[in-house]
Amino acid sequence: MNNTAQADSFANGVAATTVMEVTENAIQDALREAMTDVLESMFFVECGSAECLGGDLGTDAGEGLVEVEIAFEGDRPGRFSLRLAAEAATAIAADFLGQDAAVLNQSLRGEVALEMANMVCGSALSRLGKRARFRLGSPRIVPGCSDSVKGTGHTVATEHGRLTAAIQLEGWKCQAGEYGS
Repeated sequence: MNNTAQADSFANGVAATTVMEVTENAIQDALREAMTDVLESMFFVECGSAECLGGDLGTDAGEGLVEVEIAFEGDRPGRFSLRLAAEAATAIAADFLGQDAAVLNQSLRGEVALEMANMVCGSALSRLGKRARFRLGSPRIVPGCSDSVKGTGHTVATEHGRLTAAIQLEGWKCQAGEYGS
């Protein structure tokens, strides 16, 4: 499933696009707001204490993880990742689907994690680039949960474990019309 998040402003009937510097603080703020909004409104999960992370997003050894990744293209191409403690993924999926956690299989848990990642990614990117265009790739489960997820991230604690979202931007592509051309 491909999604497009876009917001252009119009001045005198002409589309205007502005360059916005994206800082680590802006990414952390966007992720914090997106995670809180999506988890609380769509998944009915209360977010507890949180921490901001930069650089390598490590996890507790032996915790058991579900990791989802989404590549995105557009004005600011990059990669989004969402890591969930296995217990948190199971509890969130059970609540979201209205099923008992004991009857959930790995496939259902993964489908909910994919949907959650899609929602958080779209929300965060929309907050980062109100005038930017993004095309999200299909979310995918990362087998084996690599230890090399990099980017600027934000972690929230839930009753059942931690969730960490991260964005790694690859660069900036200027749109025609910027810089007065």
